[in-house]
Amino acid sequence: GNAVLSKSLGVTELVDADGMVAALKVIKSPAELTYMKQAAKIVDRAMQVGRLAISVGARECDVAAAVSHALYTGTPEFPGWTSRSPISMNVGSPANAVHLTWTDGVYKSGCQTNFELGAFRHRYACALARTVFLGEPSARSRHVHHACVDGFLAAFEAIRPGVKCSDVERAFRREFAPRGVRKESRIGYSIGIDWVEGGPNFQDGDESVLQANMTFHLLIGIFEKTDGYIFSETVRVTENGAESLSNMSRDLLVNS
Repeated sequence: GNAVLSKSLGVTELVDADGMVAALKVIKSPAELTYMKQAAKIVDRAMQVGRLAISVGARECDVAAAVSHALYTGTPEFPGWTSRSPISMNVGSPANAVHLTWTDGVYKSGCQTNFELGAFRHRYACALARTVFLGEPSARSRHVHHACVDGFLAAFEAIRPGVKCSDVERAFRREFAPRGVRKESRIGYSIGIDWVEGGPNFQDGDESVLQANMTFHLLIGIFEKTDGYIFSETVRVTENGAESLSNMSRDLLVNS
């Protein structure tokens, strides 16, 4: 097959380019970063809209509609765009599954909503995840929140050019492991055009070396039988550290 193709093309050798496109997408140009930062403003607004729409008696579908409207209309400066999949907003007590959409349900006090949202500009994504509680969270939920945020910050502070993806995961694990909350999945992945790009991951064994202007969805998701929580931001590797593209509050989000 290769010999026939080589002869037809008039070349003597075919080079295996598997993974080349994914590798080229990892480091972002100034224009790509501009689109992602615009998307960040949209996703921050959509998250606030979603949080404010949650109240006792509200339909889950109406919350989803409000968030979708915010993602598509964008800001006065630049419009939004669509994802290939519906927004993720798992509602429960606890909300402990990933990538679920809304149901026919109506909000009752004592539940939580795990929002994982992505806004788009010219197909470039900025993702953001937060958990919103309706009514007073349990002591355990508060503990899980603090464990996730502290672990997130430990990973965030470890990000800089020259370190490996596995080093970032290790920094998270050092902070998070003593908290008594189970998490065995990765804590982030390369993000850019069309959200998931197939690039490096923040996980044990990924020896990819960070370089300036890589972008990651730094995602702390807990999906266990008795615990559920989600917290994330899209971050850029700078020359000397990490920059979050989001301005969303990192406090525990509670609606009365």
